[in-house]
Amino acid sequence: MGQSTGATPPVPITAKNKTMIQYDSNNKQLSIDNDSNTDRLTNLNQINKLTTALVPETNPNFQPQPNNETTNMVKNMFQSGMQQAQNKNIPDALRKVDLAVDMRNKARKPWEPFSFQLQELHMMLRNRTDLELVSQRNLDAWQDLEMLLNCGMVVPEVFIRLTDCLLKLNLVELARPYCERGLSLDPKNGPLLALFQACEKKMLEIEGDL
Repeated sequence: MGQSTGATPPVPITAKNKTMIQYDSNNKQLSIDNDSNTDRLTNLNQINKLTTALVPETNPNFQPQPNNETTNMVKNMFQSGMQQAQNKNIPDALRKVDLAVDMRNKARKPWEPFSFQLQELHMMLRNRTDLELVSQRNLDAWQDLEMLLNCGMVVPEVFIRLTDCLLKLNLVELARPYCERGLSLDPKNGPLLALFQACEKKMLEIEGDL
């Protein structure tokens, strides 16, 4: 008989749809052979990422908490950017807020509380959007505002910024529906009503009625 190498071979797991999932007990990772389903592969990668982050934890009573070192690092960089904004140094302010968002994306562990991470991201993106609009980085602002909506921040203030941003990009056909969505949340919102009038005027100009 041959000697054992000590390595445990991957254990196959058959899912309901007959896909063979392999579990490697040595590195605690899952894999799928010959599978091109994008959603399934994405889910598997997210599970593996979470497992990789949790494996180093040795505390049996581990409870997910925000990493204080990461929180302070991101907070200090963000506040430094806001200080530059107060001093009217918009380029440096935007650069530091960009760095804070990038640091947050790279340093946060997937097991840290989602509600905390979401609140942190909301705060930084809202402020970065204002800086981007002031700096005429309208495409970047549009992307951040869409991300805020996708993250559940469906409030009139986001629709105000998004409508204004799209009007600056001469995308009135996209701006008006967003403005209408904002007004559905707050029908008497002054800035949204003014933006709606601006959208209507732009549409008339495009159609040649003005």
